[in-house]
Amino acid sequence: MKIKDEKVIRCGVIGYGGAFNMGKLHLTSMIKNPDVVVAAICELDPARRQVAQKDWPGARVYSRVADMLRHAGLDLVTIITPHNTHAPLALQCLNAGVSAICEKPMAISSREVKAMIAAARRRRVMLSTFHNRRWDGDFALLRDLIHREGWIGRVFRIEAGFSGYGPQGNWWRADRKISGGAIYDWGAHFTDWILNLVPQPIAWVSGYQVKNPEWKRYSNEDHSEYTLHFKGGAVATLSISNLSMSSRPRWRILGEQGSIEDIGGKFLVKSLVKGRQASTEVAFPKSDWDGYYQNVFEHLRGREKLVITPESAARVIGVLEAANISAARLSQPVEPAFV
Repeated sequence: MKIKDEKVIRCGVIGYGGAFNMGKLHLTSMIKNPDVVVAAICELDPARRQVAQKDWPGARVYSRVADMLRHAGLDLVTIITPHNTHAPLALQCLNAGVSAICEKPMAISSREVKAMIAAARRRRVMLSTFHNRRWDGDFALLRDLIHREGWIGRVFRIEAGFSGYGPQGNWWRADRKISGGAIYDWGAHFTDWILNLVPQPIAWVSGYQVKNPEWKRYSNEDHSEYTLHFKGGAVATLSISNLSMSSRPRWRILGEQGSIEDIGGKFLVKSLVKGRQASTEVAFPKSDWDGYYQNVFEHLRGREKLVITPESAARVIGVLEAANISAARLSQPVEPAFV
């Protein structure tokens, strides 16, 4: 769907909940494009509806998605709700002929993702996922060091993740039925990064999970990890843990001619220079999270290719889903739905 240059792009959000103030953050990023109007907000909580109306007095605020889609004349809706609602809400928007963006993760299951992509194609509207951290400074630097500048040669091993120790918060993100599991949160960002650092088809995924029996307030696992094997031979491991008293680097990447390690605010890069081993530290550049919406609006105008395509977001869900299935099968390898 291409929107004519003279037409204002009418945008809305579903979800203006208090967590991280995400509704306001999304809309603030959108209106940095001068051709965008915040036209509508949909929120179940009456108190948050009042906040939304105060924040955006020019927008109409709704309590029902169907009413918003019927009356607001929207071109684009961003869905900022719990993970298990992304697919049904996106389908509602897409089937109404409105382009949709889901906060990450795109959905919980590959079945949902396939239905979303089919609906977007059928109605000829855009579908994307808010992988804004593709514009993170550290990832942009990793991509440049590996692919554009070739500092460490062909990558064959990636180790990534977050670790810490302590129980998760008692809210929906810790409820496995709603969240999809702990790995669907930050794991969605890391998986998107990994799949863009290793441009190879996926062979299989092996998952492993641990639940601390002492922390009974929530159903999420407390340690999630997967091993991702690519058909080209590269291997990536991701660990998301709140059960680890021992820390690890956020990134450790091995190439045939060097390595990259996150040492906090910068990368330690080791490589071969004229046959000799050399090392240097490279500071992270500034992130540009507004770059996501800049690309979306340029795409809707027909001026740029969409960076976060539904197909690329689908591969992330395929890996996370396969990791959960494998963990339930005692780490047996699982081929994801999207390779």
